Amino acid sequence: MLKALEYFIIGADHSLFQAKRVAQRACALYSYRSCTWKDARGMRRRLIACMALALALSALQNAPHSQAQSNKPFSLPFNTPPGPTTWLLSQQFGNTVGAFNYGRYWYAGGQNLHFGLDFWAPCGTPVVAIADGIVDQVDNLSFGLEPHNLTLFHRDLGYTSVYGHLNAKPSLMRGQPVRRGEVIATVGDPDRTCQSRPHLHLEIRSRDYRISYNPVLLIDADWETLASIGYHHFGGFVKDLYHPNRWQSAYDQPDVDFNERPLNDFLLSYPPLARNAPPPLTLPNFNAPPLGEGYATMRRLTRPGCCALPFWAPDSSAVYYYDGADGALATRYAVSIQAESAPQPIGEAPHRYYSPDGLWEVLQIDGRTRVVNRATGEWREIATGGAFPQFSPNSARLLWHRHPADNIPGGIPPLTEVWVANVDGSGRDLLGTQQGGAVYWLDETRLLAVEPVGRTQTFNLALWDIRTRQKMPLTQVKNLRGLQVAPGGAIILFYAPFQDDPTRSGVYGMLTKEGAQPVLLPFFGSYRWRDSKTILYLRYGADANPMLNLNGGQMLLASYDVTTGEQRILTDPTQPFRIANDDWHVSPDGRHVVFWSADDSALWLISLP
Repeated sequence: MLKALEYFIIGADHSLFQAKRVAQRACALYSYRSCTWKDARGMRRRLIACMALALALSALQNAPHSQAQSNKPFSLPFNTPPGPTTWLLSQQFGNTVGAFNYGRYWYAGGQNLHFGLDFWAPCGTPVVAIADGIVDQVDNLSFGLEPHNLTLFHRDLGYTSVYGHLNAKPSLMRGQPVRRGEVIATVGDPDRTCQSRPHLHLEIRSRDYRISYNPVLLIDADWETLASIGYHHFGGFVKDLYHPNRWQSAYDQPDVDFNERPLNDFLLSYPPLARNAPPPLTLPNFNAPPLGEGYATMRRLTRPGCCALPFWAPDSSAVYYYDGADGALATRYAVSIQAESAPQPIGEAPHRYYSPDGLWEVLQIDGRTRVVNRATGEWREIATGGAFPQFSPNSARLLWHRHPADNIPGGIPPLTEVWVANVDGSGRDLLGTQQGGAVYWLDETRLLAVEPVGRTQTFNLALWDIRTRQKMPLTQVKNLRGLQVAPGGAIILFYAPFQDDPTRSGVYGMLTKEGAQPVLLPFFGSYRWRDSKTILYLRYGADANPMLNLNGGQMLLASYDVTTGEQRILTDPTQPFRIANDDWHVSPDGRHVVFWSADDSALWLISLP
């Protein structure tokens, strides 16, 4: 490490991606990102690391965005653009939700972090070399990455690329040269079925394979757009509530050392483990005020660098988020959207989940679930088996699912219990069981049950009547993703890529009533409900393309009325923005949007016209 830094400082190639790499490696030695020197071994180390960091930051500050992009030496592993018929990004590198939940099963040798990128694609999708190189390993199963894998050494760059979960053994020989963009393999499935988890796992490692580097810093791609759709249980990053701003961006993840201890054994996190997380919130039926003329306005709410994973106050008056010093329990802040004012502390972690009417909250203390009356402070414990319950749309009832074990993708889903109770915890009742999957509130008497079909990516959707305990089949969806329930529960929204008929791949809306059929919508990208009949979604690029379109991550906000089919661009096309990690949230009253900016890592407010 020291020799590498010395060589860099005294005259090695000062390209931008190397500067970034050296700065990150330097900080990784001393309490990653902060360089507090708690493991310092002498002034010489400190001086070298500081010089490297200063040089890297100088390079970053003086390089325009286009230069930063052009200095990334690798390209994407596909020769087709992303989309619902080709491929999508499904998991980032590092401190991901997937790694937090399943790292001890899948990534234990890599500090429990996800030490590559995952790209979701059908089996047989061609995979191409990300740079010129020579074949180093073919089907070396010491890497795992079954059923087949391949590694390429890029001598001029000093890195090795690793391609895993391939469909067949690559027909390449060790030492054989390959060119950037040359087809080297096809996408496979680690479960060998092509129905369970087909995807490409891509890594960039050191020559000796001991260190895995963040591919986002090395591959020239529009990561903001790619991250805006494709995630499913794995994407996004987990917040350590004792280090609330660490490892929250795709760009600040730590290198993975395969000889070091796990890094994500968090004492307190947000969101919680998937097996304990509440069902998604469904708001009561409502129609937001009609949109006015002109474009939405935008303003920054927080300082640069703060803060990922915001959430709304139940009455839409403020945005809440976590912030604080490393090592101390995070403080929960509120910043008003009514006037430009400084954020105010309103409490500490752990996280609370609020009822739609704002009268109740749920939290856990020492693993015990409490429902608290926010007006009186009175609380009651509910036996939920460690699970967080979710409030019904009218805030009168609670719903939770109890998983007896982790629902590991590719495995046999555990028999999951579905419970309901009154909001004060009384009337606790086991409604029934299902094999894994999820449940959602539709209204006060109906649930939506989503259950996988065996070890496949096909899901059965059913309407579940709480009063009669009966389920009525609704539909079956292959490759179901991103399901969201409209306020009031009359309509659901989801996307289903990679259909047998490519023209049927895309975003769908569907009524939650007997005999309804899914309706393909005229856009594909990140979406949220605004109210019971209006969707907000992202349009991409200078031409405001309603389909996924790589153009530097430039985004606009648009609306779609499911009753009329009317579409409208809501933000000024001359002022596009970039959202990090698909981290954007509509206020409960449908008047505002808060997002985490990829440009300054601050929270920004969009007030709709």
